[in-house]
Amino acid sequence: MAFETRRSGGNEYLYLSERDAKTGRVVKRYWGRGPKADAAAKALEARRQQRAAERLAVERTRAELHAVDGMMAELETVAVALMEATLLAAGFHRANYSRWRKQRK
Repeated sequence: MAFETRRSGGNEYLYLSERDAKTGRVVKRYWGRGPKADAAAKALEARRQQRAAERLAVERTRAELHAVDGMMAELETVAVALMEATLLAAGFHRANYSRWRKQRK
C-alpha cells in the first residue's frame, strides 16, 4: 500500500500492489484519493497491525509450547527408565528390543 504522487499537480493517490492470481504478475490497483483514500489506508494499516499482533501471539504460544514439549520429553525419558528398571527387577527381559517377557528359569 502506498500513496503515490502522479503528474505535476502533486496530488497523492492510493495504489495497492497485488499479485494477479491468473498471471502471477504484480498489478497496482487504484483505490482513490482524498478522505476516502485516507480512510481506506487507515483501515488497511489497522488490519496489518492486527495480523502482526496475531502473529506475535502465535509465536509466543509456540515458544511456551516448545518449553512444555521439552519438559514432557524429559518426563518421558525418566518414566521409560523407571518402567524398564521396574520390569527388570520383576524378572522380565527384552531380547533385541522386542516385547518385555518373563524370564524362564
